[in-house]
Amino acid sequence: MFKVSIIEDDISIRNGITRFIKMQEEFRFIQSYGSVEEYLAGDDEVPDVLLLDIELPGMTGLEGLFHIKKKHPNTEILMLTVYEDKERIFKALQAGAGGYLLKNTSLPKIRASILETLDGGAPMSPLIAKKVLSFFAVETHQTASASEEQLTAREIEVARSLIDGNTYKQVAYYLHISPGTVKQHIKNIYRKLEVNSRVQLIKEFNKIP
Repeated sequence: MFKVSIIEDDISIRNGITRFIKMQEEFRFIQSYGSVEEYLAGDDEVPDVLLLDIELPGMTGLEGLFHIKKKHPNTEILMLTVYEDKERIFKALQAGAGGYLLKNTSLPKIRASILETLDGGAPMSPLIAKKVLSFFAVETHQTASASEEQLTAREIEVARSLIDGNTYKQVAYYLHISPGTVKQHIKNIYRKLEVNSRVQLIKEFNKIP
């Protein structure tokens, strides 16, 4: 079974997700936390997947993401948030988040996203995927500098498939490519996202202690 934990300060949301995860035969729920500080100070088992809220008391989820990945590099982190703005999305992905889901995501979809992440996928809510693709669409119509990279036609297809809400394996099926190829495309998309006219954003993130 896969180990799952959650950091969420809203008790109602935290308890609802916790109860649901405990009912799933694929998962073993480790612990829930109200803050990043509480998680980092604990000595519980290291989860395979951590659901992490962005807006938290004390250290924010974005700041916490950096510290958590440093301490537990093998833990996959799924951001679970109400925020849809590009800056938070890109900062989370650049910091190593495995996916970005809105809090109105259904519990079955959260379950599927956890499994997809463990399988090497990069789940995103359809609205989030649209924002990512819209950013790429603007960038690919601008003149690229020597340091910028554009998405390939296949990478755009992968991004569009994500918009449709398809899982990691479904993307592979619909595009007639192997799951390993999908995984590589997703890695390339994230790598390019880090350099595509987002130099200042990267610098700002690197200032996080």
